[in-house]
Amino acid sequence: MHHELTMKRKKTNNEEEKLPIEFCTECGEALDDFAFTPKSKSKKEVQENFSNCQKTGKFKGEFCSKVFISEDEIFLTPSEED
Repeated sequence: MHHELTMKRKKTNNEEEKLPIEFCTECGEALDDFAFTPKSKSKKEVQENFSNCQKTGKFKGEFCSKVFISEDEIFLTPSEED
């Protein structure tokens, strides 16, 4: 199971291009309160979990939801430099 999020990226001619991103949600209920757990603050533990999912074939999608939740910065908002 995975969820899709649409990221908007501005084109040079002021049109917006929608880029779908499929988040892996194979963790199921473990994602419900993940943002509030100490593990979500440990990038090393989150990366180890993600690597394990990739090795075992559990990872489905383009981006791991736990990695997204644990990030300090939201990458979906383009910077003013872009």
